[in-house]
Amino acid sequence: MTAGPPPLALDVTGLNCPLPFLKLRRTLRGLPAGTRLEVLSNDPLAPGDFAELCESQGHLLVETSQRDGVTRTLIEVGPPAQGAK
Repeated sequence: MTAGPPPLALDVTGLNCPLPFLKLRRTLRGLPAGTRLEVLSNDPLAPGDFAELCESQGHLLVETSQRDGVTRTLIEVGPPAQGAK
């Protein structure tokens, strides 16, 4: 099996709600479907916000893990929403 390209990275550690959510939303808008994005955060509200964003926007939340107070969230960008620009 061939491994795909490594995920892009977005580090929002040190930022508090709502900034991690806003930065992730803006970043996802510019990525083509199928792109994987690894997001690092340490805001305790961020993982839940990221999951809700993925669900509402059609992105796939691949996995979430935590280590040393930093949450790693891996997201696969979904197809553009109908009517989105």
